[in-house]
Amino acid sequence: MVPKVREYVELKGIDWCVAALVDGSAGYYWYDTAKRLIENVLRGRNWVTERTGACFRGNAAREALFDFGNFERLEERDPERVRRIVEFVKMSAGLGTAEAWTFSAMYPTTAP
Repeated sequence: MVPKVREYVELKGIDWCVAALVDGSAGYYWYDTAKRLIENVLRGRNWVTERTGACFRGNAAREALFDFGNFERLEERDPERVRRIVEFVKMSAGLGTAEAWTFSAMYPTTAP
């Protein structure tokens, strides 16, 4: 599964992949945490969150691929929406803890 995650990162770019995880998790992640999950998968580390454990039997690569696939299907239907989501998610990069949690909590109702 790791090679497939690497393929997506190389093909779509890290920002697209991060946005896929943020959107797929309905804001459970924000830019920095989603990027950390992807980077750990690419290093062969299984970084497990509550979502990973509960929904993907603790397999972070499976979680990433699930969200990438759904985001790809959304992009086929509405590429402009995906572009807006990617730009919106990028705004959460580097936020402090309180701001990041606020972004995460608000994402389901504010996502473009």
